[in-house]
Amino acid sequence: PLGFQRAAMIRAREAARWLPNDFVETSLNGGVFTLVAYTIMAIVFLCEVGYFFGSKEFTTVIALDRHDDDALQINFDIDLYDIECRSVRVVVFTQTADEPMDVLSQDFWLRPLDKQGRAYGMAVRPSDIPLDIGEVRSGLEEQKKRVEQEDGKEELDADWASSHDGFKHKSFDHVIQGHDFTFINFFAGWCRHCQVFAPEWARIAATVNGENGKPGLQFPDRDGVMRSVRLIKMNCVDFKPICKQQGIDAYPNLRLYKADGSFSLFEGKRNHDDIVKWLQNTMKMKSYGWAAHHEAFERGCNAKGRLLVPRVPGHLEIMAGAGDQALNPSMTNVSHRVRHLSFSDQDDGKFHKKAWSGMPAQVLAHINPLDNVDYVTWAFHQVWMHDLKVVSTVGYRGESTFQFSHQHRLSVASESDIPQVQFHYDIEPFTIRVLQDNKRWYDLCTALLANLGGIFVVMRLASEASLGAFQHLLPKNGARKSGILA
Repeated sequence: PLGFQRAAMIRAREAARWLPNDFVETSLNGGVFTLVAYTIMAIVFLCEVGYFFGSKEFTTVIALDRHDDDALQINFDIDLYDIECRSVRVVVFTQTADEPMDVLSQDFWLRPLDKQGRAYGMAVRPSDIPLDIGEVRSGLEEQKKRVEQEDGKEELDADWASSHDGFKHKSFDHVIQGHDFTFINFFAGWCRHCQVFAPEWARIAATVNGENGKPGLQFPDRDGVMRSVRLIKMNCVDFKPICKQQGIDAYPNLRLYKADGSFSLFEGKRNHDDIVKWLQNTMKMKSYGWAAHHEAFERGCNAKGRLLVPRVPGHLEIMAGAGDQALNPSMTNVSHRVRHLSFSDQDDGKFHKKAWSGMPAQVLAHINPLDNVDYVTWAFHQVWMHDLKVVSTVGYRGESTFQFSHQHRLSVASESDIPQVQFHYDIEPFTIRVLQDNKRWYDLCTALLANLGGIFVVMRLASEASLGAFQHLLPKNGARKSGILA
């Protein structure tokens, strides 16, 4: 083996005699440029390979919209800061005529907002909101009489202080339904705060419920009708399932329930005067029963969900004043926040955002451009008008969605008309198709060979130029001619 190695070295040495001196002679200059060349080649190689496997380039093609679907889904999540849910309706009108469009299906709900714009209470579907308030009140009165006949007044008025106090405690719902209003103290025997509050609660209960033949207190509700409130305490140790069902996670927890099951949470100081005053003020702001699981005294309303409508131009309108109250046009404030607004195909349902995956950033920026934008009015009769141009878009994987451009303007409504929030949309007759530019393997090979060869040539020329300049500047030193890239 040693002989073969020596023979190979001799043959290589003999072959090197036929090569130019630049390739076989070494020098500091050639070594530096060789290292620089190899470094640049490695960087270029890594960049080319990374770009080939990791980059995505897209092109778009415009084609006529084939109208594969006959329906369009409108997804919305909008806050009205100063309109109560009882006065809100969501309607889609045709563009050519001011008449409601036939809604193929709807799946949305309304939820009250407090004065800070935070959602609270139960969400209600519009189909659950009755418009005949007299009918609702009559139904609640009938319900009250029915549960009183079934359980008895003593059973309904009794505290749930113990599971062995002689009462049956069959139905918590019946307790709520058997009174106009029920103020409940959820407590636990081991809770020190509950123990401290117990004497004060007994004093408040004696005042509000009445004792020793003395009648209890009554408070006027929102409609001016005098209503009674029953104070009851609930032992969450003995009746743990009920407290868990009501979401009680801290003690004591004080809640004022209406007969329809909705409630308000007391968060003030737990003393006699503050609680009685809070009961009076809170009941004054409540209507006895305009909607199940819904608060009628909220400051604003959130409308969230989706509508399926025919795929034709129209306008989405969040109508104010369409409920059981007549609004004053000069005092109606339709300032709003668009939390979300987008359009999608009819089969997307609540998973409409699934089609967004894989879309380039340029498309995603125009799918929901209004999200989390506030539109505030500063004067009477003002209203924001939204004009949208909707364009169907098909991704490179076949998923479809809609982009839209948006223009808004501040309009002034007439003094006799109630301002409304309107989103006018027009569907463009073309589709944007997104195509992905995939780089072929032979393009990668060609680019690598061209770049690496170019770097080699450039560095060789640079080396020769630097060597020539060095020899020209220092001729007396007898600078040695060197080879490069050996």
